[in-house]
Amino acid sequence: MPIYKFGYIIKQRREELGYTQEELSDGICSVPTLSRIENGERMPTKNHFEMLLQRLGFSESILYNYVDEHTLFLHEQKFKIRQAIILAHFEEAQKLLENYKKKMDPESHLERQFVLLNEILASPTSYNVQDRLLRLEEAIRLTCPNYSEENVPRVLSYEEILILNNIAGCYHSMQDYQKAIHILSLIKKHYENGMLNREEVLRTQPLILYNLSKCLGLAGRYEECVEICNLGIRIARETGRCSLLEKMLYNKAWSLVKKNSPGDMDQAKETVKLALYMATVMDKKESAEHYKRFIEKTFPESDLL
Repeated sequence: MPIYKFGYIIKQRREELGYTQEELSDGICSVPTLSRIENGERMPTKNHFEMLLQRLGFSESILYNYVDEHTLFLHEQKFKIRQAIILAHFEEAQKLLENYKKKMDPESHLERQFVLLNEILASPTSYNVQDRLLRLEEAIRLTCPNYSEENVPRVLSYEEILILNNIAGCYHSMQDYQKAIHILSLIKKHYENGMLNREEVLRTQPLILYNLSKCLGLAGRYEECVEICNLGIRIARETGRCSLLEKMLYNKAWSLVKKNSPGDMDQAKETVKLALYMATVMDKKESAEHYKRFIEKTFPESDLL
């Protein structure tokens, strides 16, 4: 691994964040030492490198894979594309994708796969569900050529999990809940087998469990839905990854009402109350209004509101 790469990564990120060398190096190393590291004149110690990267918001485990400036550029573009899609800034995501396509290796299956997936995600209204499914299957077969509904790979990358999650989403849209459940359940088993590192699991597991619970509920499999919701809620509390926690709470309450066994309605009341409070605190107005309507319809005499 070339020495200049360490310095390039540190200097580029420091300048991007607007830090001075004095601010970044404070308590870690001297300013002249940081300057020599950034100029490629000195190899940082492992401790210095890890501490500098942490201050810059990087994971050192990822950066060991970088080879050159071009690879780092593509990685940064991927991050920006994903963030734009998460924030529903679709025009920005489309522009970033076009720039990425100009710089990527057209022979790389991984880079082509990334583009295929994110072209769909960045243009949510441009494809009907059948077209989305066909393009997603094309994307997964770039790295899993034997993929079929019956033959879902046991070993998956982060990108492949996202593609399969979206394939399941297509089946959900077509109300083919059993196929969606089949795919999402296999991904869940993938996590349980310990075949991904913890960081990668936490990036996708809450989403997979939420979608699985939703499909199970819509398929009338209420007991299983509640079980998956409980798992998702426990993981959210243990890890602090709570972006989908209120939705998981609502799915649980909805299934408890549908199941309506002894004690379920009381539990549903408490659960949907938590979902409403979380949505309110997080300023998720549309979700909060949905939960309010659910409460008004299901518990008309309730004092939850």
